[in-house]
Amino acid sequence: MPIIWRAGSRNTYSKGNNDILHKSNSINETHPEWEVFLDFTVKELQPVINEMLVHATMQLPQDTLSAIKEAHARETKDLARKQLEAILTSANLSELEKLPLCQDTGLVTLFVSGELANHTDETEKALTHAVQNMTSKGAMRPNVVHPLTRKNTGTNSGLNEPEVLVDRSTKKTAMKMILKGAGSENFTNLKMMVPTASRQDLFKHILQVVIDAGGKTCPPNILGIGIGGSAIQAMFNSKLALTREIGARHPDPETANLETSLLKAMNELGIGTMGLGGDTTALDVHIETAGTHTASLPVAISFGCWANRVAVAELKGERFRIVR
Repeated sequence: MPIIWRAGSRNTYSKGNNDILHKSNSINETHPEWEVFLDFTVKELQPVINEMLVHATMQLPQDTLSAIKEAHARETKDLARKQLEAILTSANLSELEKLPLCQDTGLVTLFVSGELANHTDETEKALTHAVQNMTSKGAMRPNVVHPLTRKNTGTNSGLNEPEVLVDRSTKKTAMKMILKGAGSENFTNLKMMVPTASRQDLFKHILQVVIDAGGKTCPPNILGIGIGGSAIQAMFNSKLALTREIGARHPDPETANLETSLLKAMNELGIGTMGLGGDTTALDVHIETAGTHTASLPVAISFGCWANRVAVAELKGERFRIVR
């Protein structure tokens, strides 16, 4: 018997037949002989994806907002402090007035994992419908164009957009959505370093990429870095890293140490908010790694601007809940 997703209260999406849910906390408690599996259809996925898109477009994750407030509190440069005040005021107005955090509502990427890895077609259809609906209402700027003719699709869809990618780094059934505008996306960097490159070589390269970007990525940034794997894997991981909560360190101590060392070094560059100087160039640095070829060392870097627009929904027991 399939378990079906049903819209619940705000930010919560329940699964199962309503009568069964009210009679028991688990279908198997009443009918242990039933084989239960998840049946993700467009209709059932649509409400949570709609809510995620609205959330990501118009509201900063709480951890990002808190990090900007902390940066403002410790900022010693007057101009940078005023810029951070403007960012906080803008973010507050976006949430109150239900307006986009930035006029460039970007391209939408959705990472899916766990049971959803087997339902990418359904997920893509639901995501496409959500994006088209938001665009038609004027809540998202139509950004998607043909790469050669530059003809706009007018719907933020088509030509393989929006994209759904499968994250196999976790078994957790979840969706991680990120919206990236061109300002930060245009400074994405991939370098195939020599396998003999030292940690110092790696460190210098990453800092140089940040220096070259300057204020064009709308700092303070979140820096996502993919190290290892194939070139494609490194690029994938660098964007996936941007969906991690600020302050969450990599479980590997050596990688975590590199994250904190890079964050400290970036904030000593003096690039500051919007590139106008200041104490905070980055809010955090997140690194994801993968095993790589003995003769390779790919390093990919993705920038998240201060408006790092992320929404995360996870399967929590019998509920699909937006957790970030």
